[in-house]
Amino acid sequence: MKKNRPLVTTVHISMISLVILTLIVVSATIAIRLFSIKNTLVSNSTELGKRAGEISSTSMEEEVDARLNRIANGQADIVDSNFAHFRSSVELLASDAEYLYEHADEYGRIPVEEPKAENDGKLVVHVTHSEKTDMEDPAVIDELGLLGNETNTLISTHAGNPAMAKCYIATESGLMIEADRDSSAKLNEDGTVAFYEASKRPWYIGTKEAMDTYFTNVTPEANGKRIGMMCGSPIIVNGKFKGVACAGMYLDDLDEMVHSTNIGAEGIACVVNNQGQLLFSSAQTPELMITRENAERDLRESDNAALANMVRDAVNGVEDSGILEIDGESYYAAFASMETVGWSFIIMIPQKVVMESTDKLVGEISDMTEQTETETNSAIGKLLLVILGIGIVAVVIASITAFYMSKTIAAPLSDLTSKVRKIQGEDLDFSWDAPGGEEIQTLAESFRSMTVRMKQYIDEVTRVTAEKERIGAELSVATQIQADLLPRIFPPFPERKEFDLYACMDPAKEVGGDFYDFFLIDDDHLGLVIADVSGKGVPAALFMVIAKTLIKNRALLNGSPSQVLEYANEQLCEGNEAELFVTVWFAIIEISTGKGLAANAGHEHPAIKRAGGDWELVVYRHSPAVATFDGLKFSEHEFELHPGDSLFVYTDGVPEATNKNDEMFGTDRMLASLNSSPDADITELLRIVRKDVDEFTGDAPQFDDVTMLGLAWYGSPDKQ
Repeated sequence: MKKNRPLVTTVHISMISLVILTLIVVSATIAIRLFSIKNTLVSNSTELGKRAGEISSTSMEEEVDARLNRIANGQADIVDSNFAHFRSSVELLASDAEYLYEHADEYGRIPVEEPKAENDGKLVVHVTHSEKTDMEDPAVIDELGLLGNETNTLISTHAGNPAMAKCYIATESGLMIEADRDSSAKLNEDGTVAFYEASKRPWYIGTKEAMDTYFTNVTPEANGKRIGMMCGSPIIVNGKFKGVACAGMYLDDLDEMVHSTNIGAEGIACVVNNQGQLLFSSAQTPELMITRENAERDLRESDNAALANMVRDAVNGVEDSGILEIDGESYYAAFASMETVGWSFIIMIPQKVVMESTDKLVGEISDMTEQTETETNSAIGKLLLVILGIGIVAVVIASITAFYMSKTIAAPLSDLTSKVRKIQGEDLDFSWDAPGGEEIQTLAESFRSMTVRMKQYIDEVTRVTAEKERIGAELSVATQIQADLLPRIFPPFPERKEFDLYACMDPAKEVGGDFYDFFLIDDDHLGLVIADVSGKGVPAALFMVIAKTLIKNRALLNGSPSQVLEYANEQLCEGNEAELFVTVWFAIIEISTGKGLAANAGHEHPAIKRAGGDWELVVYRHSPAVATFDGLKFSEHEFELHPGDSLFVYTDGVPEATNKNDEMFGTDRMLASLNSSPDADITELLRIVRKDVDEFTGDAPQFDDVTMLGLAWYGSPDKQ
């Protein structure tokens, strides 16, 4: 007969079964909650990492693009300034030679010796000649003696330019008057002077064909140790070509600049000429490395379409930036033009270097996510072991323990899950002060630490962005300060009925180098100034402020235009380490008579309109630009304004405004624009010219400041 199980045993088994079932249900519930929290933490951490990476990537790209453009434009401006200074030196030599020919009767004849071996290594002036030159011909002897007056100019020009290899004047008669340190190189083995056929050299032929200043291609020295280029300027007297003033320039500094440009160990700096050929490069990648095989290669024909397009834009004078691939690696690139020689400076940085910090951030966030997941799994395991231990040790009170655990563990976990889910978007604040077990506190602390680090990084990104905005704001203030320096109240002298004037200036960058000014020197004399500083940006703007102040202050002390410019020249040359210069047109008009006196220091030709007539250019010989070198003298030009006449002066930003087809506005279009509205007042006339320039250039960027000043002359009221 089967025995009945004792009630105690039945109850015990039932209780144990109930406790075990309760433990299973509670454990499963807690495990589900814990895994839900873990998944929420991992999901939010992954999303935050993705967003932080996007923010960092965008900020880095914008910063790198701006930095590359600043570096490219800064380097290009420095190099272009050196080329412009070199070119002006050669043009000044040609101008001096022309003056000698035109005023030959006013000068004596100074002998020029042939090269001597003992002068080797000394900077001296000597003469060589073509094999066909008859050195006994009186005309040749006279011409050589006349050009001997250039000896000091040749010496000072060479000595004043460390990059200059030699400078000389070659004539159609076959003479070659040269300043250099290579006397022995002009001698044959027997000590006689070697013939030199200057007229067959590329620099002579190119200058003669162009009848303008001409730069040769970059070529190595005869010994192959250094590279350089030649710049020639024609000597034209009474419309007749007399010869070429020329100088050779070493390009070591440009090569050093390319290799020392601060763009990181993996960055690339290079220079291409106006034929798309690579002249200098710091690259170690085959595609941009200069080798004997690719020295003459035109990069515009490269199989790399992005590289070919970039070089094509650079050759066309475009200044831009973008991303391209070089030898299988992506680069951020920016390029800027050197207007004097038509070359371009190109800067590139590997994309992987730029994105390195972003990738590092995303990796750290990923590591943090993995760490959080590991810590969560560990906490879950510990918590389940605690529950199991409690169940084994306290079977009798399991139901009470289960209830207690649901209150002390499940509730805090639910609160923690709720707080985690609220962390999204820009709300990264997280705090935890609720009671809970050690594992709950560990989970909360882990996530709090992660959100703190995320906020710190986003604060850093915000700080960098604010710094960029601050710099932009300061540059905006500089723009406003510069604008306030120029007279902007029109009409400026409403009480004067003898004339009316209007002027405007639109800078190519935030700040510019152009300026205009007008002021009453006394009750009967009006001063007019318009000028253009070499270069662009902040350096040109600072130089502009100094030049404007010097000219006006000196003019108010009385003196002719030439005296004012001579004073300004001496002051600006002192300490001009940046080698900036300024072209100036300055005139003083006697209000009672309309008689004027003007000095033109390398500036554009003014335009004048006589009463009832059309606008036309007033063309006459210019003096060199102010601040090119000490001791300059400036010639003056007399003119007279009659009632109904008008005067228009401007900077090269008007005729040299360029459209997308690389065509210039030119003086012909400028005169046509001026003549299009003969009845317009002077204010409306300048606005018409500006409108025509804008319509011509279209969407093409403005590369130079556009500055204009117009004067309408009515004469004394009692003479009208």
